Amino acid sequence: MEIDKIEIVGENAKISLKARCAIINIYTSLQQAQAIEEGLESETWYRPSTHDITVDIIEGFGIDPLMIKITNLQESTYYAELILQRWNSILILDIRPSDAIAIAVRTGIPIYVNENLVTRVC
Repeated sequence: MEIDKIEIVGENAKISLKARCAIINIYTSLQQAQAIEEGLESETWYRPSTHDITVDIIEGFGIDPLMIKITNLQESTYYAELILQRWNSILILDIRPSDAIAIAVRTGIPIYVNENLVTRVC
């Protein structure tokens, strides 16, 4: 899935991910939405963000980020995984979807969503 749009909704933000006829909306803080937008625009402010540092660590240790998976929804909270590989080892990390998306836009890795979580729009 790819980011379709980022909208301000009151004091929060809505991140819409879309792929063909499927869409998922994830609500997050304005600060997280800004971090995602900065990644989309390849911006780094005068000080790097936590997401920039995370990507630097991943790359610095020769780790390959493979993908993001948004896996589950429980009580209005989405769950995600960041899948990493170094040589023959795979590491699956539990991560907030908004953090995962911020890392994905900085590294270019794909974002996958459990089909049961998406809404059909066409």
